[in-house]
Amino acid sequence: MTDDAGEGQVKRVQETDCMGTQNRQSYFGPYRLVRQESSVHGLDRWIVLDEQCNTNHVLYRFAASHDIADRRRLFGSVHALSRVNHPHLLKLESLSFDDHNRLCVITPYTGNQDGFVTLEDLLIQRDAKLEPVEAIRCLAHLLEASQASTDGNIVHGSLATDEILVDRRGSVQVELHGLTNALAHRDPSADLIADEVRSIVRIGYLMLVGLEPGAERVAPSRLVRKLDRLWDRWFAIGLDPVDGFSNAAQALRALPINETASEALAEHPSPRPQVQLGSMFRRKFRTASERSRS
Repeated sequence: MTDDAGEGQVKRVQETDCMGTQNRQSYFGPYRLVRQESSVHGLDRWIVLDEQCNTNHVLYRFAASHDIADRRRLFGSVHALSRVNHPHLLKLESLSFDDHNRLCVITPYTGNQDGFVTLEDLLIQRDAKLEPVEAIRCLAHLLEASQASTDGNIVHGSLATDEILVDRRGSVQVELHGLTNALAHRDPSADLIADEVRSIVRIGYLMLVGLEPGAERVAPSRLVRKLDRLWDRWFAIGLDPVDGFSNAAQALRALPINETASEALAEHPSPRPQVQLGSMFRRKFRTASERSRS
């Protein structure tokens, strides 16, 4: 990823003119609520200003809970997520209840003066794909974050590009990783872990090739100039719902930028053959011709 992803970042987010007097005076501890953003995971989301340090942060606010036992369970579930500290997971800086019994979580603010920037936004700006070096670096970072979470007994499940924040330096962080499963009190399972890794592989293919990896996906080396053909096999394995990578550590070991790639890839069963570009076009033309005759 490159530094231009967050170009135009200012030190603090300015208040919007449409904010009412009441919101201008709203505080949570030392944080002043500056601007409300779209909700995420059903939580209110505010950009807030720490007036002591003059730095922006984000406040995620849960619905009010008036039962003491429920509040304890909620606090414990969310607090458990904070035990994993990784550069590519959005850090939970603090959490506590406000005067209305709403759990409030404070995290760093990764966006710019216009708001949050997600990987989905960045891909739209870049015509659906990134430069190969950026895509591969981002892919590795997401897998490393997933591995760190799995080692901490936290699993998110399938990831989407709108859940990945891009900061002003071009670094990515997964937003509230594992929250949904934590709130549902679901224990990490092999299927959830494999789903998460496969979703990251899918995102990697999308960043690198600029296409969704459907059933008739094209081998990446045919579309990305000078790409090592080991990537073809890596994506074929990683996207396989049956014989794919079982966890992020396995996917990382086989990542073609690592010295262990060839050996790790050889340990996997041969994936089902990918559709080549020429045969895919021929099949589409043949199908169209048959339809016209009928």
